[in-house]
Amino acid sequence: MAIRDLRSSPAPFRSVDTEFCVIGAGMAGLFLARRLARAGRRVTVLESGRAVFDDQSHALNEIVDVHGRYSRALDGRFRGLGGSSSRWGGRIVPIYQHDTRPRSYLGLEGWPFPYEDLEPYAAEIEDVFGLPHDPFGAEAIQRVHLDTAFPVDDPDFTGRLAKWINFRQCNLATVWRHELEALESLDIWLDATVTDFRLDDERGLLTEVEARDFSGKTIRVRAERFVVAAGTIETTRLLLWLDAQSDNRAFASTPALGHYFQDHIKSEVATISRQHQALSNRLFAYHYLDGTRRSLHLDLTTEAQEQDGGTSAFVYAAMDLSQSSLSLVKSVVRGLQHGHLRPRDFTALVGEIPLMLRSAWWLYTKGQVFMPESVRLGVQIAIEQLPQWDNHIRLAAERDALGVPKAELHWLPRDEDERTFETTALRLRNYWSRIGLDASCPLTWLAGAEHGRERYVDRADAYAHPSGSSRMGSNPASSVVNPDLVCHAIPNLSVASAAAFPSSGSANPTFTILQLALRHADTLLRQATQAVSSLPRQAGSASLSAAMAPLNASATRATSSTSI
Repeated sequence: MAIRDLRSSPAPFRSVDTEFCVIGAGMAGLFLARRLARAGRRVTVLESGRAVFDDQSHALNEIVDVHGRYSRALDGRFRGLGGSSSRWGGRIVPIYQHDTRPRSYLGLEGWPFPYEDLEPYAAEIEDVFGLPHDPFGAEAIQRVHLDTAFPVDDPDFTGRLAKWINFRQCNLATVWRHELEALESLDIWLDATVTDFRLDDERGLLTEVEARDFSGKTIRVRAERFVVAAGTIETTRLLLWLDAQSDNRAFASTPALGHYFQDHIKSEVATISRQHQALSNRLFAYHYLDGTRRSLHLDLTTEAQEQDGGTSAFVYAAMDLSQSSLSLVKSVVRGLQHGHLRPRDFTALVGEIPLMLRSAWWLYTKGQVFMPESVRLGVQIAIEQLPQWDNHIRLAAERDALGVPKAELHWLPRDEDERTFETTALRLRNYWSRIGLDASCPLTWLAGAEHGRERYVDRADAYAHPSGSSRMGSNPASSVVNPDLVCHAIPNLSVASAAAFPSSGSANPTFTILQLALRHADTLLRQATQAVSSLPRQAGSASLSAAMAPLNASATRATSSTSI
């Protein structure tokens, strides 16, 4: 019915009854809430941030980083309507089926449902972001004629072209704004940070949550079902806080809560010579297919992973624009995405008209972005971190501005991660030679990377792809949620974020997160339909109405909820 801001509410306290309460209005939360509301279900969304980025809300993302190695808590997470979609780069690529299967050589059991469950949602997600349904793999590589340089049947690396969302369609807060406001069964409350939980100890159910703004205004939401879709770190922190408020009884049967925190880890290992500028541009600059920007992604093959006993890894060329005028163009584009275009940046573009004209010529004639000679190409290796019990989140003694304990992160890259870096780098060096690029686009390996004087993990950084600390599985002893993302311990509470990933796989997690969110929404809708259809058939409308009364209770309460 509306997008509301708690801080603008004239009343200091609000009480709402609804069917579904979704915590978090980032990409996963909005995809899920929109799906439920479109089906006519009554949905209330609580979002900690505001309509646009603000420093006060963003400061709630601060963590206590025990080892000082996790640098992405603030620049990789953003509160507010649309969440990180207002800031992210917009790259879409799926994980492989292999990533979800049992990998005995790593001691991984695999994901607890078939990979095929995710596939039906791919086209729908691409439609939302205005992306074509083109394949990512060999066919895409062949369409841009890169298969002559990067063989599609190489034993070590297989190429894919990731899809990049147009900056005008990245931010769901703007893409869906009018639709979200028009959905009659949907309410979104901004500046509403969840601070308290109430459990029914007898039934083992979550009955209500309380959210506040910075001035103390409060909204209390009672619901039949709750879904936490607040990103990996915040989702886990909220579940841990719920547990603490129940004297650690709520999740006593699922000790894995907070453990197995993981991220992709990346490290620049070399630079690509641009001695042949046109060739390096053709091979490593962005391509355009069917109006969509695409970038090369070299993935370590399944066979190579098994032979080395390592995890998934991918290699890509990162464009360093810091010494190029393209950095100004990027700044203007990001300003448009964030809704904060600075006039001086737009004025400065006038001086770059020659570059813009040449770039337009490349785009029109070659279907590519033009990279001036000043653009540096760095080779990045990113690896899937092996899930480790000791990499974990717990509640810190230090509290945030709203009195909730901060997330205390115990995270380090491990020796197993170093092994994947080493074996991937060795295969990359051999691959570059085998396909002939060492002559035309030779690599300059960074000091230490070539001679083993420094470990890769010692200079590697997290990729801002956190996952795993509320992992899914069939066994409550080793997982937090079941294959349907419902908490083993609290059957009306579920998780829709990468926190549920048992392993992080070979790609940016956004696509998979959204697939999981839609799958979970359909599960919730199916369960609601089954609940109605399972009612006993009774003669007479009065008897039928009596039988339906418990199921209609939430809708009746929602209609009578306090409004502004």
